[in-house]
Amino acid sequence: MKTLQLKLALLSFLFFTFISISYAQEKSPAHVGVFYPISTHGTEAADYTNNFSLHVLTGLSGGETGAAIYGLAGMVKGDVRGAQISGLWNNVSGNVIGLQVAGILNQSSDATQAAQIAGISNINLGNSAFQASGIFNTAKLVDGAQLAGISNIAEKIDGIQGSGISSISKSVTGLQVSGIASISPEIDGAQISGIASLAKNVSGIQISGISNVAANVEGIQIAGLVNRAKKVKGMQIGLINIADSSDYTIGLINIVKNGEHRIGVSMDENFNSFLTFRSGGKRIYGIFGLGTNFEIKDLKYGFEAGLGLNLVESKHFRLDLEGVSKYLTDFKDNDFAKFSFQLLPALNISQSIHLFAGPSISYVYSEDWNMMDHSGLTIWDKTNRENQQAVLLGFTVGLNVRFYQ
Repeated sequence: MKTLQLKLALLSFLFFTFISISYAQEKSPAHVGVFYPISTHGTEAADYTNNFSLHVLTGLSGGETGAAIYGLAGMVKGDVRGAQISGLWNNVSGNVIGLQVAGILNQSSDATQAAQIAGISNINLGNSAFQASGIFNTAKLVDGAQLAGISNIAEKIDGIQGSGISSISKSVTGLQVSGIASISPEIDGAQISGIASLAKNVSGIQISGISNVAANVEGIQIAGLVNRAKKVKGMQIGLINIADSSDYTIGLINIVKNGEHRIGVSMDENFNSFLTFRSGGKRIYGIFGLGTNFEIKDLKYGFEAGLGLNLVESKHFRLDLEGVSKYLTDFKDNDFAKFSFQLLPALNISQSIHLFAGPSISYVYSEDWNMMDHSGLTIWDKTNRENQQAVLLGFTVGLNVRFYQ
């Protein structure tokens, strides 16, 4: 009985070995054809792994270990180790190690050690080392670079992801760049976009032309218009900065929950009077103001912008250093520009009300010097046919009212 079982087991082993051999890939030095099955391997083309393939239109094989060139499209049921080049479409069921180039589309299961270049799209079900296309790329893990004219999608980027419109990834270690929007929950490096950058956690730098949005930032947010974050351990630079907490905010308007906000009125030696809004963190704050000059009717409309630094603060006293730019005009032919550094000691009358007065040094510019009665002490001036310039010592006085969110 045992002898019979042993014989049956041996026969079964030989049978399955024969089946495996019959379906094993055969090696071929070359495969030449017009289109499947009009080729040197005919209908058995999928059973061969070739060192070289050349097809006028389309071709099919079980694998490629050298160069495979097709006029229109090439399909490989196994792996490609070398180069696969076609006018339209490449499809590989296995792995690609080397180069895949198509006029329209490249498809593969995995291209961890390959470069995929297509006129329209690269679609990889696994990982990729390099993808470049005119429109669209997709892969699970990109360990290298993913470049597209319109959009890139990947689960994880370890390198560079760049596109003309949008770059989307679950995690980026390196650089994510797009012309319109960059989106990734996790950024460890840099996220850059022309319009908006969106992330949950940023460790590095987030830059956009209009808006940055993140939950937690350890590094820097830079936006042309708005930065929005919950917690910032670092710096926000933008026209408007919004955060629950932020170490440093540099912008005209800063809405920080643990920061401070002050509304005030001020006047300088030229009788330029402004209603101002100061906002920011504990040390750095932005200044934005609207005003006028009550003495000169040709300077009806005034605008003020700047940055301030809190040098000292106690219960009854604070000292600020500010750099501000003032511009007054009638939106016709008359204008006046002034840039000042001003040192402002302030007396804290109460926890919310601060009375300040201090010296300033200013550079002023105007096309009509006679329209401005400058009462400051002139250090330097220059007059020519088109404009007048001067450096003056002056002063600024005012009142601020602090409020908290």
